[in-house]
Amino acid sequence: MIQRIQSIWLLLASAAAFSVLRLPFYYTPTPFALEIRGSDNMTTLISLAFSACLSFITIFLYGNRMLQLKVVIVNFLLSILIGYFIYKIVAANPGGGFTLPSASLFFIPVLQILAMVKIYKDERLVKSADRLR
Repeated sequence: MIQRIQSIWLLLASAAAFSVLRLPFYYTPTPFALEIRGSDNMTTLISLAFSACLSFITIFLYGNRMLQLKVVIVNFLLSILIGYFIYKIVAANPGGGFTLPSASLFFIPVLQILAMVKIYKDERLVKSADRLR
């Protein structure tokens, strides 16, 4: 459901992953000016698109919170793998710098952790309410 806070975190994680696909996250200055986007490399393209879609689809798994939690954990591990792919790209192009949209690369795992915490708290709340019945 959109009214739950974990849905907001997952929606923001999905938007951050889509923004890395379109906006340059790394540049190298002259004489060989180069802007690198997430869509420039096939592995980052596939993994970022999958992570963004998985974050968005996870929002609608609110009926089964444990499944939602497991999917977010898998997506978190995928975002760590994306960080490794980005590291390899940056190491291959030294002498450049990160752009402002590269901050969303670091926000994706943080937003997923926030969603995991809220999903877990929501599950605990439901279990405690079931014990009272």
